[in-house]
Amino acid sequence: MGSEQRLLVVDDEPVICHACQRVFSRQGFSVEESLNAREGLSRAIEGDYSAILLDIKMPEMDGIQFLEELRKEKPDVPVMIMTGYPSIPNAAAAVRLGASDYITKPFTPEEITQSVRRMLASRGTNGEAHPAAAPAAESPASRAADHLFFNESWLRLEVDGSACVGAVLPRSQAATTRAVRLPQVGETVYQGLPLAGLAMEDGAVVVVPSPVSGVVVSVNELLNEDPSVLFSDPCGEGFIACICTTRIEEETGKCEPRRVMLLNADQPAARDQCEKLELLGCQVQAVEDWGELAPTARHPECGVLIFDAASFGDMGPELLQQINAEAPSVKVVVVASAGCRWETAYRQKKIFYYAVEPFADQEIVEILNAAFRSPIRPRKRTSHRRLLSEPLGGVRITNRNGRKVQLLTAPGLLHRDRGLGWEITERLRDRALPVVTTVGEGDVQPASVLKAAGMFDRVMVLLAKDVGRLPGTLVRDTKAEYVSASRENAGKVTTLVVQPNGGRLVGLDDRTTEALAEQIVQEMTSY
Repeated sequence: MGSEQRLLVVDDEPVICHACQRVFSRQGFSVEESLNAREGLSRAIEGDYSAILLDIKMPEMDGIQFLEELRKEKPDVPVMIMTGYPSIPNAAAAVRLGASDYITKPFTPEEITQSVRRMLASRGTNGEAHPAAAPAAESPASRAADHLFFNESWLRLEVDGSACVGAVLPRSQAATTRAVRLPQVGETVYQGLPLAGLAMEDGAVVVVPSPVSGVVVSVNELLNEDPSVLFSDPCGEGFIACICTTRIEEETGKCEPRRVMLLNADQPAARDQCEKLELLGCQVQAVEDWGELAPTARHPECGVLIFDAASFGDMGPELLQQINAEAPSVKVVVVASAGCRWETAYRQKKIFYYAVEPFADQEIVEILNAAFRSPIRPRKRTSHRRLLSEPLGGVRITNRNGRKVQLLTAPGLLHRDRGLGWEITERLRDRALPVVTTVGEGDVQPASVLKAAGMFDRVMVLLAKDVGRLPGTLVRDTKAEYVSASRENAGKVTTLVVQPNGGRLVGLDDRTTEALAEQIVQEMTSY
């Protein structure tokens, strides 16, 4: 993003100005704020801005009057209308005066980012800031030092505030991967929810989760031509996309570098193993002697030790016993050669995995993914009869901001004691919020949504619908039919659409279900 990209935010609500400042300043924009419409108009006329974000309802001068005056002097500057009260007359007037789009308050960082980038792209003022391939000049070690992992997915922050993202996937999948389904430029992705998919020869789709939330600004077209690069160079030319991040401070806390200790007395073999680990995004500390590693291994952040059995010969099992005693929390991966005569002795020790030449067949990828995988939340068990009898029609809370929030669900989507319904309610209770659930089939008819909008500060309508995305993808829609049906309360209503798996949400895997629940809970609690 170039330094010439300037935004002006004109809104009498300081919280909106500060939110826009926070979102766009970390994306490389220079952001200016004005709480007064007339003062903002003067700055808009005199200054050279890439875009203006304009509130529709302000004292002294509303957004329509502002636009009328602005267009006399600046007929072409892109303007995004921000409103908590969308209406047909206002929308028509804004369009007539050349507003590029409007966004309904409250909006998420992803929504405002998506809208502004789409607006600038349509005006040709937001050129591509990201290359189509990873920088070739980087060494494996320098790449690895910058990678943060969210399970098998990784992110690398770029100098402009965006993130290059990808995944380290089992090489065994390469032979049966027919194509890589990439995200579309301009799409919103969320941490833990689908980023890309592997289309397999048997018709199945393997979902790759996104390590970070944001708006996709470019994708790696090389993967369309040669999907194998995703496996052969996953942290380099096989990256998946570049994302304009929107919640990076909060979400990097859920990511971690892959710190690996390598204990190998054979220097040439150690160098080869170290290089291969760095190509997989690992930060490697390699030594020949346990005494050098012992102080590091006791640190809680250093959880994986790769122990080269062949290099230590007869001394290996005894050395491993010492390691177990001095660093009991370390996950030890024993790397052995075929026909190793100490296999039984090693398997009797406390080890995470015993692997035969895992660097030769890339089994090391699956071992690392297993060693660094985040634990799945324990799931509640209930009887089959009870599962069928307890659909969940709604969930309501009073969040920490004192707002009353109602989640309405389409029939058959949620159940109180399993799946997404249980994940949502448990996460709300984990936050010590009072939760009231409505047992029974959901009702999301326009009349019921309109009624709820009159009773609550915020209403979210949860639907499962084919939107042409990967299963588990979440699409937030503030302009859907349920919103427009709510009339003057339209600003209170948001539609959350989930791409189902074969028409159902219960077919989603556990990790996707957890991430989906977390995003919905964030929506309910952050307003």
